[in-house]
Amino acid sequence: MRASQDADVFNAIAHPARRAILSTLKGGERSASELAEPFDMSFPAISQHLKVLEGAELVKVRRDGRRRLYRLHPEPLREVASWT
Repeated sequence: MRASQDADVFNAIAHPARRAILSTLKGGERSASELAEPFDMSFPAISQHLKVLEGAELVKVRRDGRRRLYRLHPEPLREVASWT
């Protein structure tokens, strides 16, 4: 994936797994392992999806010891909604 695509909100929400992750994050902050649980894919694949969401600024990440905690950052989606 090209770097410019990583920051593209439309590219970020194009994949159903990423949309599902965003939907899960509406309920609050989650660890990467919690986000990976419902999917039948490898953890590196989930990690890549999370990187795409982070690159598009749809999620924010904070460290808590060894864990990475993700939370929804919906502002880019609001900009898309107002544009459409």
